[in-house]
Amino acid sequence: MMNNILVVTTFHEPGLVSYGQRMLDTFAKNVDKRIRLVCYAEDCDPVNPDPQQITIVNQKHLDQLLKFKETWKDTPKANGKCPWPERRPRDWHKEFKWDAVRFANKVYAVFETAKDPSIDILVWMDADTFVHSPISYTEFRNLVPHTQWLHYLGRNKKWPECGFYGLTLRTEGATAFLKEFQRVYDEAENNG
Repeated sequence: MMNNILVVTTFHEPGLVSYGQRMLDTFAKNVDKRIRLVCYAEDCDPVNPDPQQITIVNQKHLDQLLKFKETWKDTPKANGKCPWPERRPRDWHKEFKWDAVRFANKVYAVFETAKDPSIDILVWMDADTFVHSPISYTEFRNLVPHTQWLHYLGRNKKWPECGFYGLTLRTEGATAFLKEFQRVYDEAENNG
């Protein structure tokens, strides 16, 4: 039976001050201790409220992330600017859709933690999340059932909520998804 759940998040210095420390503190206070958290900190030094449950890693250890950011740092279409606004009249101004450099922190943290063979369920949780009430292992586990390879929060909008999603690792679906997801970033120059 799959039981090992790992949550991953990342934030930078402004995020630490605005929301990251609160996320770490409320996670340690309210999430069942069997559920661990890995936090990739970018240029900041958060206080770890529970080193048994939470691991804080310097984001500079993510070599592929650093390579991606260096490669694309000066490319407008990878930093919030639509490359062809005339072809996207309804959403060219939605900068998040073109901000691959910003979101690379999130995806490369997921790619790295997914390599850990001891993890059964990997959950991404945005660092501006806070856990306001105690959540048991069973309650958390019900959010990410082992019968599905992908878990996300749906909502009645055009896009899903990607601030919380999970993968049942080492399943055919999750393996294929992660491989293609990473290929899109690693081979971005071939993706238009």
